Amino acid sequence: MRFRDGPAVLENIGFTLPPGSFHFLTGPSGAGKSTLLKLIYLALKPSSGRIRLFDRDVAGIPRREQPDLRRRIGVVFQDFRLLGHLTALDNVALPLRIAGAKESLIRRHVPELLDWVGLGDHMNALPATLSGGQQQRVAIARAVIGRPKLLLADEPTGNVDDQIAMRLLFLFEELNRMGTTVLIATHNNMLVDRFSYPRLDLRDGHLSRPGIDSAVA
Repeated sequence: MRFRDGPAVLENIGFTLPPGSFHFLTGPSGAGKSTLLKLIYLALKPSSGRIRLFDRDVAGIPRREQPDLRRRIGVVFQDFRLLGHLTALDNVALPLRIAGAKESLIRRHVPELLDWVGLGDHMNALPATLSGGQQQRVAIARAVIGRPKLLLADEPTGNVDDQIAMRLLFLFEELNRMGTTVLIATHNNMLVDRFSYPRLDLRDGHLSRPGIDSAVA
């Protein structure tokens, strides 16, 4: 991946995420982790190479088919991307409403999840009234509420304390146990070291797989 005529941001990247796996994407700030995630969820097109999602080569997928594919991917963005005019509850409920879920199901499951992430008392709050860490937890709840096939999280614990960070990781683990493939980008090695999941390490645009024998895609 390169932008215009600049140097390659990512180069010779190859890896496979087996269905139902859990990986950390590690590396220092500026290493290209966010760019790699954007390629996976189709926000960017690679300068060269292939990206396969759910057994499809998606690098050249028609625009009209992208929304259906994206609905199978949950994304936690660094900048949260909450809708300012919607409450925390309605932000989290949005993916379910887009998918046509019944309101009875939404009213049962969304409050339960918000309570799990410690926001049971803030369900009717607008994003502007929440702290950065609270907004981040709303964004995480929104990403996982639909039980996506693939979850991509970009620094999901960057604005919360260690206790909440561990609780969020346990939430990701639970989602993984239900079959979701999880890829979490973070530069918090102390947090990563508390779990035994394999890591993909990105530095200077190149990827290594410490201790991983994954096949190169």
